[in-house]
Amino acid sequence: MPFQRAPQPLVHPAVLCVALCTVLSAVSCRSRALPTSLEHAQTPLPLAAPDATALLRLGANDIVRARVHGHPELSTPESNLLTGTRIDPDGRLALPLVGSVDVDGKTLPEAREAIRAAYSAFMKDPQVEVSVVEYAARRFYLYGEVKTPGPVALDRPLNVYQALSFGGGYSPFADRDRIVLLRETSEGVDVHVIDGAHPDDSGLIIIQPDDFLFVRRTGFGRFSEQALPVLTAMSSTLSSITTLILIDDRINGK
Repeated sequence: MPFQRAPQPLVHPAVLCVALCTVLSAVSCRSRALPTSLEHAQTPLPLAAPDATALLRLGANDIVRARVHGHPELSTPESNLLTGTRIDPDGRLALPLVGSVDVDGKTLPEAREAIRAAYSAFMKDPQVEVSVVEYAARRFYLYGEVKTPGPVALDRPLNVYQALSFGGGYSPFADRDRIVLLRETSEGVDVHVIDGAHPDDSGLIIIQPDDFLFVRRTGFGRFSEQALPVLTAMSSTLSSITTLILIDDRINGK
């Protein structure tokens, strides 16, 4: 029987390998790309990061637990999981031996360093741990057609979709297509319209303290007519007629 040569591959294996690696690399890069949010939105935070809560800042009425290793007498009470010290209206945390320490506007690592520096005047290289029992000073407001409306403690980074889950679900009358987020800034009011029925990058906006998130009622007038009673009860500056007219105009233009 005459010898027959094995058929040659159409593409050299080395060339095929290089091409495959290139394609996989491109797909990997695309899968890591984060969709951009709306014009005034912040870049979404890495919510799964273990130190994500360190990005939040302390303020008056937050309850904080501080511990100095090897010196329980200098630590805040630890008789149960809810104990701690409340930050006073001036943003200061009262501690044994060193008195009050300014922690207002500080992240947890910054507060830890401030407390460590205070104790360094009395001991060598104090080891300090700081944790938050309750972020009472940081809240956002969720109202409208949700089952449990009201203020919500902002104790972790949340995007809009995650924040909506604190409402316990939508009511049967909720207009999920046009959920409104209002944010007061030094330049006025930012208005965002989020599609809650078909999730997209608009819902990745990171919630900030004092944000007002409102789920509208289907077929029940303008946003101003629905939100005015809530904003008035909250004594919010957003309840002014002029502001609401401007908000309506921006919502209707989207």
